[in-house]
Amino acid sequence: MAEGPKPPNRGRLWMIVLATSPIGLFTAWAFWAQIESGGGMGWVGWLIILMLGIISYSISFYFGHRFFEGTLDQYIVSDTFKKKHDWIDLETETRESGDTKIDGWVAHYKFIRTMFAMGLLPLIACIYLFFFA
Repeated sequence: MAEGPKPPNRGRLWMIVLATSPIGLFTAWAFWAQIESGGGMGWVGWLIILMLGIISYSISFYFGHRFFEGTLDQYIVSDTFKKKHDWIDLETETRESGDTKIDGWVAHYKFIRTMFAMGLLPLIACIYLFFFA
């Protein structure tokens, strides 16, 4: 007899959020120190700092979920890359769980996966440029 879907452990998911948020904040602070030490870049620098903080949070949440929880993957149906106009877009199809709290976590995880997919290579490039070049 097949078992039903395993419900996510919300306490563990909140612990992953609490553990990975300082990673995003530290990354934003590290890039802020690098950008502002060179005289600053205005609003573009602040936008870069914000996006790098979100991307590093997404990467750490994604791997934290993969290592310690792993239950939200069962709600992901498919990932497809499609060309829209001049852009390549990642579309993730999910299934409904029937519980609004679980669906909220699935939406958060969907956003995290998208930021992880779009942000990994630029983050590595920025780390190289800011710290090693």
